[in-house]
Formats: sequence, structure tokens, C-alpha cells
Amino acid sequence: MTKEFTSKQQAIMISRLKEIIGPEKNKMFPKKDIEMENARIKNITNRIAAYGAKSQNFIGMLTFTIAGDKNRISPMDNLELIVDNTKTAYDSIIYYISQLRKFLNKRGFEFIYLLSFELQKDGNLHAHIYFSVPLGAFADFFIFYHDYKKSFTKPKKINKGNKTIIPLGRSQLGISKAFLHKLTEAGYKFNFYSNPQKPDRFDWRCVDLVSEKEFKSGNWTTLYFYDTQDFARLYTEKILEYLQKNNKSVSQKVIGSNITKHNSKSFYDSDEWKEIQKQFIRKVCGKVYTSSRLPIPVSTYQKKRKEIMEIYPQYRNFNTLITDYLNGKATYENNILTCPNGEFIKLK
Repeated sequence: MTKEFTSKQQAIMISRLKEIIGPEKNKMFPKKDIEMENARIKNITNRIAAYGAKSQNFIGMLTFTIAGDKNRISPMDNLELIVDNTKTAYDSIIYYISQLRKFLNKRGFEFIYLLSFELQKDGNLHAHIYFSVPLGAFADFFIFYHDYKKSFTKPKKINKGNKTIIPLGRSQLGISKAFLHKLTEAGYKFNFYSNPQKPDRFDWRCVDLVSEKEFKSGNWTTLYFYDTQDFARLYTEKILEYLQKNNKSVSQKVIGSNITKHNSKSFYDSDEWKEIQKQFIRKVCGKVYTSSRLPIPVSTYQKKRKEIMEIYPQYRNFNTLITDYLNGKATYENNILTCPNGEFIKLK
């Protein structure tokens, strides 16, 4: 596909999406509301990254698209089909993440995640997922990720037939190389192979879980370990400074913050295409992101924020509270928040 064709295709798709958003967009999505929504998204990305920065966890990202050309949308499709296929893609991705969460929870593992939706240049929905899970969950996480795609190859009905769920297509599993050593210490073995299509990148195989024959067959989605150079290229040069520090929780928090920022880049950048994406996804799907619950609900914190700051001013920043909670400096039990200075407050 040439750049010229892609550019024309996107221009046509933008006009179709504008038709779907409709002339009422200024009433539904005034600039102030968009700014407020973007601010909320930025806050939740930072909070999830802070909560995911647990020393016993590894963090990474998943990127998903939808399988099958017939499930994808085209600028030539009628508006109803564009809406229906987008909603089906949305429901299918939400279903996957729900199944993964339940699968890990049944095995005693907390699954911390932030999932954000974007549109590809041709208007098709895809998702980026930041995740943080315990090291001990690696095998379960890895096997579920691959078995789901292998076993679920045809559309199916859920919710008493009210929703159609379709298989996932091309996907990538990326983990910071900062956690490769931790996973190796936990007993996992990995081999890497040069990627013939991208010579500057290596694909990894978990020796314990995937045979070389299976790996080379192409049936297993590639595993990437991102090193410091990758992070510098994909995220920000500042990541190098933090990766070189000994404070692992700080390192994980910064890695997580940059992963979530990259995964939610449509919320941090602002141009016509980014705003149309958000307006379209909000109108058709309802939400542009979803995430796991935090140990202290954001809504609860917001209601009591002034009172919390009166007894512990440092907690004007919710991220600081989450970090202290993880480090044991603050506790939250039976709806009572106890601060590092010994002061406490009932939040519900």
C-alpha cells in the first residue's frame, strides 16, 4: 500500500467518520469537555502506572487488531456497516481482556491494566494494553495469550445472543528488557532470533513454553523484549536515566508511565485526526479507554481530597498516595486511610 493511497484512504475515511459523528458534535463534544476528558485519561494512565510499579511484577504492553478482512471497515462501506463493525471490534477486545482478567484472578494473580482504543489510518479499531502482573503469572499469561487465538477462530454469540464476538488478528506482546533478568531468575529460558523483515529487531522464544518448530511455523505471536535503546526511540530519552538507577520501583513506575503515554498517544497529541478518533470512538463505543480498579477508588479520593490534604498535604497528588500504599507507608483497610504521619480518615 503506497503512502499516497493511504493518505487518500484516510481522507475519505475522515469524511465518513464525520458523517457518523454528525453536526451535533459541537453540542456533544465541546472543547472544554474534550479537554476535561483528556485530563482524566492522562490522570488514570499515571495512576495505573504508579500502581503497576510493584517490585514483584513485570510490565509490558499488548497491541491487538481484529482478524479477517470481512470484519474490517472500508471507506466504501455504508455508515451502518462502519458503526456495526467498529462496535463488534470493540466488544471483542473488551471480551478478551475480561476473559484474561478472570483467568488470572482464578489463579490468584491480580491483573493491572489500562486499555486504550485508537483507529488505524484506514479507520479500523485497534487497542493498546499496558499491563502489570506478578512474575509467577508469566506462564499462565503467556499460554492464555496464545491459546486464546488458537482456539477462538470463528465468531460466536455471547450475552444470550445479543453480542457477536470475533477472533483477534495480528498482535504483539512486548516486555521491557529490564524484566528479562527477573524472568530468567524465576526459571524461564529465552532464545532470540533475528527478524528477517526487520534486521534491527530480535524476536524472542520462551524455550519452556514454545518449541523451535512451533515458533518458526509463525503460529505463535512474537514476543519482544524492549531494551533501553528501544525505549529511547519509542518513548523518551529520560527513560535511560531511570533504567540506570537502582531504585526498581522508580524504574518500573517510569517505564509504566511511558508505556501508557505511548499507548494512549491519541490523548496526548492533538490534531484533526486524533480528535475525530476520540469523538467517533466515544459516540460508537462509549469509552475510549478502560482499566482495572485501583486499591483506593479514584472517585472516593476525589470526594475526600480536601479532607485528606488537611491531614497530609503530600496527598494532593493521588500518585503519591498510590506509591506510598505500595511501599507500606500508607494503609487502606475497612475504608480507613492511614497516612505516614499516623493521621487517619474514613473515606466512605
